[in-house]
Amino acid sequence: MYHSYKEVLKQVGLNIVYYRKEKNLTQLELAEKVNISNTYLSQIECGLVKKFVSLPVLIDISNALDVSISELFMFKQ
Repeated sequence: MYHSYKEVLKQVGLNIVYYRKEKNLTQLELAEKVNISNTYLSQIECGLVKKFVSLPVLIDISNALDVSISELFMFKQ
């Protein structure tokens, strides 16, 4: 199945929100763990990143949330 770039960004963002809340972390706490700004994390979670999210940032987020990077890309219907 084909997913547009915007659809992928939105779903990855929703998955990050889900796992962040599951770990009882605020955006600020997760951003600090990943060493990115709270504003940038908010943009990632909302799927509003203008160009792209780098793989190292996604790896750091998945590590901070203690989930595999593939779980961030699992799309739920």
